[in-house]
Parts: sequence; C-alpha cells; structure tokens
Amino acid sequence: MQERHLILIDAAVPALVGAVIVVGETLHGGGSARPVPIALGIAAAAVLAARRRWPVWTLLGSGAVVAVLFHVDQAAASVAVVAPAVALYSLAIRRGRLQQAAAGILAVAAVIAADLIHAGRPTVGQTLAHVLLIALPLLAAEVMRTHRANVRLLVERLQLTEVAREQEAERRAEQERLRIARELHDVVAHTLTEINVTAAAAAETTGPGTVHAALERIETASHNAIGELRGILGVLRSSDPGEPPRAPTPGIADIAGMVDRARDGGLEIDLEVHGSPPPRISDASSLAAYRIVQESLTNLRRHARGAGAAITLWFDAAHLTITIENGPALRAEGAPDRSEGIGVGIEGMRERASVVGGRLDAGPLADGFRVRADLPYEPAR
Repeated sequence: MQERHLILIDAAVPALVGAVIVVGETLHGGGSARPVPIALGIAAAAVLAARRRWPVWTLLGSGAVVAVLFHVDQAAASVAVVAPAVALYSLAIRRGRLQQAAAGILAVAAVIAADLIHAGRPTVGQTLAHVLLIALPLLAAEVMRTHRANVRLLVERLQLTEVAREQEAERRAEQERLRIARELHDVVAHTLTEINVTAAAAAETTGPGTVHAALERIETASHNAIGELRGILGVLRSSDPGEPPRAPTPGIADIAGMVDRARDGGLEIDLEVHGSPPPRISDASSLAAYRIVQESLTNLRRHARGAGAAITLWFDAAHLTITIENGPALRAEGAPDRSEGIGVGIEGMRERASVVGGRLDAGPLADGFRVRADLPYEPAR
C-alpha cells in the first residue's frame, strides 16, 4: 500500500510541474508560444520522475534543461525554473546538510551566471525573485525534515511508554508471585508441619499395628510434602521483596487465638503484651506481625520439638516489637532429627518485615533460638 502511494506521488509531481510549465509558457507567450520551449519545459519536468532515487542528478538534469531553455526562450525559462526548484527541495530533504549546502551554493552560482549572461545587471525585483526561488525549497525541506524528526520522536516516546507499561505489568506480576509464595509457605507449610508433628507424636504413643503404620505413613507423606513445597516455592521466590499483600485477612488481633490453638496442640507458650495497640495499624504491618509469629511457631515445631516458647509484644509510640524465644529441643532418646535447616522461613519473615519498612533479626541463643522483629505501624513509603 505504501509503495503504491509513493508510485502515485512520483508520477503526479512531474505531471503537475509539467502542467504548470506548459500553462505558464502558453499564457506568457500567448499565440506565439512555440513547441520547442514547451517541449524543453516538459523535459525539465519529466526529469523529476527520478528525484527520489537520484536527487543530485535530477537537480543537475533539470537545471541543464532550463539553462538550454534560457538560450531558446528566456520568458519560457523563467516559468520552467519551477522544475529545478522542486528538484532542489527533493535533494535537500533526502540528503545531509553537506549536500544540501552544496546544492544551494550551486543553485546560487547558476542563477548568478544566468543573470550575467542573459540579463546583464539584474534588478532588485529579479534578485529578490531569485533569492526566493532558492530559499523557499530549502526552507520547505527544513520544515519537513523537522516535522519528520518530531514525528519520529513522538513515536519513540510512545514506544518507550508502551515498553515501560509492559515492564510495570511484569513487575507487578512478579510481586504478586512473591506474595503468593509467602502466603503459600506460611499457610500450607504451617498446616503440613502440624499434621507431621501430630502424626509423629501419635505414632510414638501407639503400639505396632495398623494404626501405628497409618500414622507413620501420614508422618512420612507430610514430611515429603513439606520438602516438595519448599522446592516449588524456591522457583517463585527471588531476591527482591514484593509489595505488601493487597488483601490481608489475619492480623495482630488473631495472634492470641493462634497461640491458644498451638497450646491445644501440645506446645507450652507464654504470651505477654506490653502497652496498648494504637488506634490505627496498617493491614500490611498487622498481617506481617501475624505471619512472623506463625512462622516462628512452625519453626519451633519443626526444629525444636518439645521446647517451650515465650512471645512478647511491645507496643510503643511508633513501632511494634515482637520477640519469640524458645528453649532447647527435648527429643526422646533415639528419635530422628527432622530438622530441615532454616530454609525459606526466616527469609520469608525478613521479607515481610522489610516490605513494611521494619527489621527482623534471628539467631541462636546459648540455650535456644530467638526471633526479634521491629515493625512500624504504617509501612515505609
């Protein structure tokens, strides 16, 4: 479609210029218009058909034809100069500044030579007409060149905007993946660990038989599921923390209920609260506090079976400080060590604290393990 459009323009411009030259020469010459000047004017216009492919040769060819026409009929040549003017415009818009300047100098020299040869000393009007004849095509080409540059710049900006929009969508998708990874680990791993610990504890209290074998299978299956879950979540996670969860459900107010359920499951947990919660705590910070306590209890079951824990919540003017400390594990003699290492649990807690502008430190004590998190009531902006 575009090629057909260019072909039509290439054919229309020489035809239009030729028509202007023929009409101008006919009106200028009246009834005495001769066929030779008209033929030379048409030839000067016909040369313009090659202006897109060979703009330099088109300018030289049309200028040479008009120079010959000056020797035949100066009146007809004054009309035919439209053809070299169009050729000068085509060259100026398709070539660089150097060729554009060279073409302008050549055109000026040709006009001066024609005036000296055929008109002697040109008048002010003739000089002004010659200046416009050269300046107008060059100025028109410069305007068109600037317009095209602006259009290209606008298109590039639109493309950059589109790329930035796509990158932003990818970034949000990645952040959503990280949020899902944290939620999956916190919720599913917590539940699977409870199943694993409960099945192991029940298996130790039953004698050999069908029930004991079933409980061992449950313990083994849940243990394997935790490992597989960790492998899957490793694909979803990356080193960059994502955005705070968009739709948090549990929060600080639910910590006491979680502790009660853990006590019902056989854990010895002491919960202390110092100070009063402020009127407003962001959903992200509240959910982060809940998940940090939940993950700490999950790690307690997994890595320090039989140990008690002390949870302390400190509400001060601007921060909530959470401390979870547990004693050494109390394993039965000969019981297998099912510790999986720190894994992604501590990393997930650090991510949650970092996302809301807080900080989390975790490490061993002389007789246990300690997690301390400082969370602002409102996430950092």
